[in-house]
Amino acid sequence: MSKKIDYHKIKDLDFEEAMDQLNEIIQGLESGEVKLSESVDKFELGSELAKHCKKLLDDAETRINAIKIDGAGDIISEQKIDNSDESDI
Repeated sequence: MSKKIDYHKIKDLDFEEAMDQLNEIIQGLESGEVKLSESVDKFELGSELAKHCKKLLDDAETRINAIKIDGAGDIISEQKIDNSDESDI
């Protein structure tokens, strides 16, 4: 992996950045050239990145589902999204 990620900074990554890091971890693990202890660390980090990506996708889906469009293609309502239950990684 070319750059270290602080576990607490994962929540600051956008989807594309998190996916890039996750793909980098997967390639490293698949290469078979990583020591066991490092593999476990990378797996844990990958798991946190995957969880973060899923949350971002779920949030995007919620936002999309909240948008209502009329026959002319205009937005007629958009519900407010309550993110107060966000949990830290």
